Amino acid sequence: MKQVDCEDVKRNVHEYLHSAMVESELEVITAHIANCDSCEQHYDIEVVFNQVIQRSCDEAPTEELAERVMRRLREAQEHD
Repeated sequence: MKQVDCEDVKRNVHEYLHSAMVESELEVITAHIANCDSCEQHYDIEVVFNQVIQRSCDEAPTEELAERVMRRLREAQEHD
């Protein structure tokens, strides 16, 4: 089984979180995180960060913001 170090884990944590790796890579990183407090903490921070991004993407814009965006789009189309 391939060994990874902390830099490998931190560099690939995004792909790991989204399971965008082959199964053997996921297993190696999972094992490393399970045995490394520093990488586990980094992973936990990334999880929270991704949750915040997801919640932000799920929220609808305010009506005022939507109106401003639509107004600017119309203005841009009129100038073309």
